[in-house]
Amino acid sequence: MQTSLDPADLRILACLQQDGRASHARLSEVAHLSAPQCFRRVRRLEEGGVIEGYRTLLSRERIGLGVLAFVSVTLGGGRAQDIVQFRRVVAEIPQILECHVVTGEADFLLKVVAADLQAFSTFLLERLAQNFDLVTTRSEVSLEQIKGTTALPLPLPKVD
Repeated sequence: MQTSLDPADLRILACLQQDGRASHARLSEVAHLSAPQCFRRVRRLEEGGVIEGYRTLLSRERIGLGVLAFVSVTLGGGRAQDIVQFRRVVAEIPQILECHVVTGEADFLLKVVAADLQAFSTFLLERLAQNFDLVTTRSEVSLEQIKGTTALPLPLPKVD
């Protein structure tokens, strides 16, 4: 369900996407509201689920995760219990950052990190292939990230 957002809400959200640690004073400047009004709006956006949470973004390379790969997975059998099991196991594997049910030839698309190619190979062969009846997997290793953002595009209001 989509939430109705006014221009002040959009300004607050845009600022928080750029700096999740922005103070209420900074947010009130951006939104053209008093700090208490801004605080109430942020709380309402949090309680309404528009703001899902706050996180710290880490440099995967600097913490030793040099490989980023996308893995397409097609399960065999097609039984509902296999899909439920796949979802459960995937949720427990920390190397899998994202898992999407997709259209097309594959059933799932995984975003996976690993220390190096050997660790990625071990992940594929020991964590994925041994736990499921896989028809196919297709891996694509990222050579370079051209763009990476967590900020969603917002319909920003015109400046007054």
